[in-house]
Amino acid sequence: MFELVLVICLAMRPDQCAIERPLSFERYPTAVECTRNSYVHVVHWLMEHPNWNVRQWRCEQPGA
Repeated sequence: MFELVLVICLAMRPDQCAIERPLSFERYPTAVECTRNSYVHVVHWLMEHPNWNVRQWRCEQPGA
């Protein structure tokens, strides 16, 4: 299983960043499927968190 991992930074303080593993998003059986479908989840996350920017995203196995 693979999950989406976001590197997020405050919009007003781009030097303050964190890693977010949104638990509300589904997990995917393969890295390819995760990568293919993650863009929609990134946009959804951004709409719910207007004070943040997503600097990077990737797919990882949980606990990696």
